[in-house]
Amino acid sequence: MGPGAVTPVAATYAIKRCAPNASASAVSVNRARIVAVARAKDGAKDGEGDDDEVGGLVCWRRGRAGDVDASVFVSSVYVDERHRRRGVGRALMMEAEKFGREAFGVEAMTLSVNYWNASAITMYRNLGYEIEPRGSIVDVVCDPLRLVQHRMRKTLD
Repeated sequence: MGPGAVTPVAATYAIKRCAPNASASAVSVNRARIVAVARAKDGAKDGEGDDDEVGGLVCWRRGRAGDVDASVFVSSVYVDERHRRRGVGRALMMEAEKFGREAFGVEAMTLSVNYWNASAITMYRNLGYEIEPRGSIVDVVCDPLRLVQHRMRKTLD
């Protein structure tokens, strides 16, 4: 799927890749923004026009191309409360995985999620992500967010 291409999710949603920020190309060398849009009331089918953004995420490559442990890190996943429990988050994550394979050839996806976000943790586990061990006290000192966040990882098929 090329920059700006749209993948239908359900009758009322579409997933598309877009520029990570206003000054970037549709998919930059190392980063992408993936959004879910609710289709316009006028029935537009191309994901363009009056569609409202209802979810999204940002993802980028960690490590250098060809590194054994290179992965795509997923960040800032959100779905508008009125559109949750409809497969939007799952579709966003699946598009991020597809992007990781196609753009970077990575074999793994990683993310962080707050300990108290049970619904997100359940979704990620259902998609095949596993919680990584917390690590030593040195790991926590070097990355204090480990005090409030799980690190999760999925090996891509």
